[in-house]
Amino acid sequence: MWTEYQTRLDIETSELRALLSAALAGDELEVQDITRLLSVRGSDVSIVIRAADELRERLVGNIVTYVKNRNLNFTNICTGSCRFCAFRRSLDAPDAYVLSEAQIRTKVREARDVGATEVCVQGGLHPDFGLQDYIKLLHIIREVAPQIHIHAFSPAEIDHICKQEGMEVSEVLTELRNAGLDSMPGTAAEILVDRVRALICPEKISAKRWIEIIRTAHELGIPTTATVLYGTVERPPELAQHLQIIRRIQRDTGGFTEFVPLAFIPFRTHLFATGIHHPPSLSYSLLVHAVARLVFAELIPNIQASWVKLGPDGASLMLRAGANDLGGTLMEEHITRATGGTRTSMSESQLRHLIVRSGRIPKQRTTLYGILD
Repeated sequence: MWTEYQTRLDIETSELRALLSAALAGDELEVQDITRLLSVRGSDVSIVIRAADELRERLVGNIVTYVKNRNLNFTNICTGSCRFCAFRRSLDAPDAYVLSEAQIRTKVREARDVGATEVCVQGGLHPDFGLQDYIKLLHIIREVAPQIHIHAFSPAEIDHICKQEGMEVSEVLTELRNAGLDSMPGTAAEILVDRVRALICPEKISAKRWIEIIRTAHELGIPTTATVLYGTVERPPELAQHLQIIRRIQRDTGGFTEFVPLAFIPFRTHLFATGIHHPPSLSYSLLVHAVARLVFAELIPNIQASWVKLGPDGASLMLRAGANDLGGTLMEEHITRATGGTRTSMSESQLRHLIVRSGRIPKQRTTLYGILD
């Protein structure tokens, strides 16, 4: 997908080194600069990776963090039509589900009993779910585990509630915060460029709406993560635009706790049928993580590598390209598994071993990056 840009944007190694030196000196990279970095190939990739690793060590040292958490995908019934998703089901699908209250209580109890500090809650856009259903879910979790951090509901889910109830974003978020919501995942971002969204998720919330919901959450004191889905149909300038948007929001609000690049897994998705048959290459994943580190620098000091998307070995390699976090233990994972992912859980000891094997220092953290050990 990069051929049309590669020739036009090839830069001499000397120019590349000058660009990286400026980034390491604290200069802000412009979209054109970010595009050039995302377009490098061959041996120049390793030059970008080394620069990102140097910046990582300078900003956060050799500690690599993780969180003990449980993933809770409470329903796969969804009105959406995202072409990169294989998780969603229609109401009448034979394998459609909504977790019962008893099932939710059991899952949260299991998380609490193994010392999880977070439960991460996301689900499909159920056509019958309104605000009170989401509030009830929060109340159930809070009853079973009063102290656990509830990290829940993507901007797409917030938008869904607003439409269901005819409410403003700030009203919905205030109600959810009062019911126990602590922070939000910044998923549903994909690529914040209309051309890409029209091809991969035409009915999903717009880039403008995602930005509005995230900014409102930050204004209300609800921190969020930030993500990008890379490896579908986006081009380097579009990925660069996405990174610039995230950086601009963070400069204004300071509400992002981390940035998480998510590699597209195409198997069993509609996009596979259109010709995208392979996940992004390992080399390109290294480049994306490295460029993210260089773009965000101290603004977003935590860059997460997703073992769910990249596999444990792939994620550990990202620690050499600017990443300093390996996410959570999850206990179970359904969304990526539906697209062909094979790993659904990592124990704390497995994560720590992976970090030590990478020559780094493992530390358990809270959702908001407080160190616990």
